[in-house]
Amino acid sequence: MNLIYLSQEAIDDIKVNFKKYKKHFCDESNDWFLERFKKYEWIHESKIECKDFRLDMDEDYNISDRKNVEILYEALRNLSPALASDERLWAGMLICQLWDFVRYRRKKELDSGSERDILNSFFFMRGIKRSCFMNCLSRLWWTGYLLYDEQNSNHYHAVDLICESAYASNIVLISSNNFVSNKNLALGVMDCIEHRKMLGEHIGRYHYVEANKYINCIGGVTLLDALKRSEICTLTNKRLNQIYGCMDI
Repeated sequence: MNLIYLSQEAIDDIKVNFKKYKKHFCDESNDWFLERFKKYEWIHESKIECKDFRLDMDEDYNISDRKNVEILYEALRNLSPALASDERLWAGMLICQLWDFVRYRRKKELDSGSERDILNSFFFMRGIKRSCFMNCLSRLWWTGYLLYDEQNSNHYHAVDLICESAYASNIVLISSNNFVSNKNLALGVMDCIEHRKMLGEHIGRYHYVEANKYINCIGGVTLLDALKRSEICTLTNKRLNQIYGCMDI
């Protein structure tokens, strides 16, 4: 299959003239959008090819998010970060190819009728960097890109951990500021949290909050890109020991 993308004119028109589109975001099918986009030649088939894939729609988001990170990233492993940062691609896929998925994953937000919630479901409304990890589709790919571990036989062990609970908010924390440009930073932090879990500690969102705050703090006085993954793990553990008690890893 070839991925579909929208022209910038389509995205701009929806954002500027939202009232004209609003009711159709609750349609069972995407027929109205497809007809309109074809009329104005706003829909395009890209040269990006991938094998057909079907995203999971389990009633438990913790289960489906974990499965879908792997499904989407494996299907689009050859996608470059530059293309994966393009709003036109994700918006095109969601509206034209994965309508059922976005209706499932963002049902509450779409049914709310809130302009902000509806637009956030399909488009990048918080800046490119942050939106990559907030959009319900692009964040799946970016989670795979950031946490895929070539050094471990279970390449998705860090994804297993972060998807246990509050995945959507935790991945935004892990991806923020200094993390996006360096996989070792993210994997080093996840190594620390995973080891603490193996030693019996209950892992909550506060672990990600504190780890993120600390790494961003030391980033002001340390060249983070020069640190090894194991060093990031050790530094993060020292900080968490100060808050939650000592665990030697």
